[in-house]
Amino acid sequence: MMKIFRNMVNDCIRIGLEKDASNRMKLSNLSYSQLAKYNIISYYKLAAISHAMGILANRKKSLKRGLKPRQPYARQPLLVSCYGFKIINEVLKVPLGKRRYYDIPLNNYVTRILSDSLLRIRSFTLTADLLSINISREVAEIECNSVEGVDRNLHNVTLCGSNAMIQYDLSKAVDIAENTRSIIRSFKRNDIRIRRKIYRKYGMRRKQRVNQLLHRLTKVVVQQAIQSKSAIAFENINHIRRLYQKGSFQGRAFRGKLNSWSFAEVKRQIEYKARWEGLPIIQLSVGDTRGTSQVCPRCGKKITQVDRFRQLWCAGCRIWMDRDVVAAMNISIRGLARFASSKGLAGEAMKGNPTTTVILRVDASKLAFRRELKS
Repeated sequence: MMKIFRNMVNDCIRIGLEKDASNRMKLSNLSYSQLAKYNIISYYKLAAISHAMGILANRKKSLKRGLKPRQPYARQPLLVSCYGFKIINEVLKVPLGKRRYYDIPLNNYVTRILSDSLLRIRSFTLTADLLSINISREVAEIECNSVEGVDRNLHNVTLCGSNAMIQYDLSKAVDIAENTRSIIRSFKRNDIRIRRKIYRKYGMRRKQRVNQLLHRLTKVVVQQAIQSKSAIAFENINHIRRLYQKGSFQGRAFRGKLNSWSFAEVKRQIEYKARWEGLPIIQLSVGDTRGTSQVCPRCGKKITQVDRFRQLWCAGCRIWMDRDVVAAMNISIRGLARFASSKGLAGEAMKGNPTTTVILRVDASKLAFRRELKS
C-alpha cells in the first residue's frame, strides 16, 4: 500500500506540473479520475492529492525565493491519511478496505500523550521505519504584560525582557559541526556513492545531536517566558544566508561555519512550543529591527563597536555593553511597541469622539519598561 500511495503522489505531481495546478481543488479535479486505476480505497487517493499539493506548494515557494529546485518526486514509500483510522486499546488501526485493518501497537509514551481528552487526532503518516501521528488542541492564550526579545547568534541565544537577561551557550553545537566537517574531510576514497553514504550518515548524526541541544534550550526559553508571562519577539534574519555565499570573498571554512548555523530551527522550536502553551509570538520585520546592534537601548543614541570583542561603547551612557544583549534589548523594546499597538493602546481620532483628539505616534500610551541586567 505504501508503494501504491507513493505512485499516486508522483502521478499527481506530474499532472500538477503539466496543468500548472495552483490549488488542491484544481489538482483534485484533474487527477482524481486518473487514480481510478489503483486498487486502493478512496481515503488514500484524497490524501495522495493533498500530499502532492504540499510538495508542489513548497516547490513554488523555492522558485519565488530565486532557487532552482529539482524535479519534485516522492522517493520513499509512505502512507498518509486523515480518514478511516482508529485508535483502540493502545493500537492504531490502519484501514485496508473491506472492513479490514492493519494493527500497529503504540508504546506507553504515545499512549500517555494521546490520553489527554483535550487532544484531537488529525492524521497519521506511516513509512518503513516511522509512524507519525498529527495531533492538535485548543489552548487559551496567556495574557502577557511584557515582551522578551530573542537574539540568535552562532555561539549563543540571548533572551532579554523586563526582569532579567539570560544568555544560553551554543558553542557545543558549533563544535559538533566542526567535528563533523573534519571527519568527512578525512575520508579520501574516490567513490561518489560511498562518499554520499558517509556524508548522509554523519550529516544526520550532526543534525540529531544539534537538534537535541536546541530542544533543551528552547524548552527552557518557553518555560521562562511562561513564568514571567511575556510574549516572545523575533527579528527577521532570513536574508543572512545571502551574506555567506560563494563569491563573497570569504574563506571556505568561515562560510561553512556560518551556513551550518541553525537559526531557523531555534525559531521553529520556540514557535511551536510557545503556541502549544498559548504564548503569543511576535514576528518583527526587517525594517522594524534594522540597526538593533547599533542603537543604545537606554538613551537611543547610535553606538559603535571598538577594539573589544563584541563589546559596544555608548558615549552618552558612558558604559560598555555586550553586542548580543543590546540587540536582544532593542528587539524586546520594538516587540513591546508592536504588542502594545496590537492591544489597541493607541486611540483613534474619530468624528464625534468626546475625548481629546489623539495624534498617532505622539499621544499613544507610553509604557514604562526599565531593564536591570543581572551580572
